[in-house]
Amino acid sequence: MSGYLRKVIFGIICLIAIGGLFLGFRSHEEDTNNISSTRVVTDSTGREVTIPTHPKRVVLLNASHLDLYYYAGGKETNTIVGKPTSEALSDEVKEGTKNIEQIGVIHNPSVETILKLQPDLVIGINVPFHQQLIPTLEKANIPVLIKSLDTYEDVISTLGFYGELTGEEEIAQAKIKEIEADYENAIARAENKTAPRSLIIWGTTDSFSMATSKSFTGDLLKRLGGNNIADNVDSVAKDSGYIPLGMEYIATQDPEAIFVVTHGDVDAVKNSIDENLGQNPLWQDISAVKNNRVYVLPYQLFAVNPGTNIAKAINILADDLYLQE
Repeated sequence: MSGYLRKVIFGIICLIAIGGLFLGFRSHEEDTNNISSTRVVTDSTGREVTIPTHPKRVVLLNASHLDLYYYAGGKETNTIVGKPTSEALSDEVKEGTKNIEQIGVIHNPSVETILKLQPDLVIGINVPFHQQLIPTLEKANIPVLIKSLDTYEDVISTLGFYGELTGEEEIAQAKIKEIEADYENAIARAENKTAPRSLIIWGTTDSFSMATSKSFTGDLLKRLGGNNIADNVDSVAKDSGYIPLGMEYIATQDPEAIFVVTHGDVDAVKNSIDENLGQNPLWQDISAVKNNRVYVLPYQLFAVNPGTNIAKAINILADDLYLQE
C-alpha cells in the first residue's frame, strides 16, 4: 500500500472518529437539556409531580395563585394562558389579564376549556373540585400542581417558587421584600398592646360561622395579638377553621371588636346580618355593636387569600384592631 493511500485511509478514520465524538457530545447535550427541562416537586397533597422547569403555557384555577404568578414574572413572560372567573382580583391584575381566557369559577373549572388551551402546567388549590381534575388532565399529559395557600408563609414561599418557574427570580424577590416590609410594619404596630376581645364572622346570605385562628383571617388576627373568642370554644376541633355561630356564646364572651368577612354579594350579606342578627337583643347588647366597632372587611382582601396583597390585608386588620394607633 502506497504512503499516499495510507494517509487517505488514516484521514478518513480520523474524520469518522471526530464525527462520532461530535454526535456523542450532541446526544449527551440533548439528554442533559431534556433532564433540565423538567423538575419534580411535591405538592400539597403529597404527590410528586413532574413539571416543566420554565412552563410556557400556565393555567391558574383560582384568584390567589393567579395574583402570585402574575407578580412573580407571569406578567413579563406572558406565560399565563388561562385564568379563573373571579371578582376577587385586584384592579391591576384584572386589567393585566383582561385578554386571557377564563376557564370558569373556582368551584367549577371547565375541563374542555383547559384542554383547548393546551397548557404545560395547571395550578390549583387543595380543594376537591381541583383535585378531581387531576386524572383527566394527566391522561392528556398535562401536569396538575396543587398548592395550599393558608398562611403568610405560604404566600412568600409560593411567590419565590413562581419566580423560579418564570425565570424572573429578581422580580419575585423584589415583590417579597416589599411584602415583608409592609408585613413587619403591621406586626410592629401590635407590639406591647393589648388587643380587644374579637370575633370574626364568616357570612353568606344563608348562614354565619365564627372563624378560628385556623382560618386565613383568624391567622392574621392571631399574628397581631388578637384575642379571638372563637378559639375559646371547648368543642372546637383542633384543625377547624370555622365553627357554628352561637349567639348566646357570643353574648357571654362579649367581643369588643367584630370583623365580618363576606362570601358572595357584600350588600346582601350585610342585609342578612341586619335581619338575622341585628334584631336579636343579645346582639344589640354586645360591646362591639354598642361602640360601633363592627367592621366589614374588603371582599377582595379577605374572602380569599389575597396573594401579594396579604400585607395590605393585615395592615387594614391592624388599623381596625388598634383604632389606627
